[in-house]
Amino acid sequence: MEGDEPKRGELMPLGDALAEFLRDSKLLQRKKQQPAYDAWDEAVGPELARQARAVSFRRGELIVEVDSTSLLSELRGFAAEDLRTRTNALLTGDESSNSRIRKLTFKLKRRS
Repeated sequence: MEGDEPKRGELMPLGDALAEFLRDSKLLQRKKQQPAYDAWDEAVGPELARQARAVSFRRGELIVEVDSTSLLSELRGFAAEDLRTRTNALLTGDESSNSRIRKLTFKLKRRS
């Protein structure tokens, strides 16, 4: 039947398989978010970008994972608004409101 998903191990058209892979892997979503990640890295510089990595950007909120509690406190308490402004200034070439950062959220990186 058309519209039914193939069972595990069954063949499907390559285009369908590729579309399913891209949807499940969220690679296309990551590509759309890349300008915000790049602007963040440029705004904070290479040293801080290694310690505070942008991991998600959705609905104007950029989520940044931070390596240490002391850096987390500093970013939350003192630097967030300045960093948001600097990052947005680098996004000015992209007029889409979807690329504007309205909120920065910092969270401590989980240790494995």
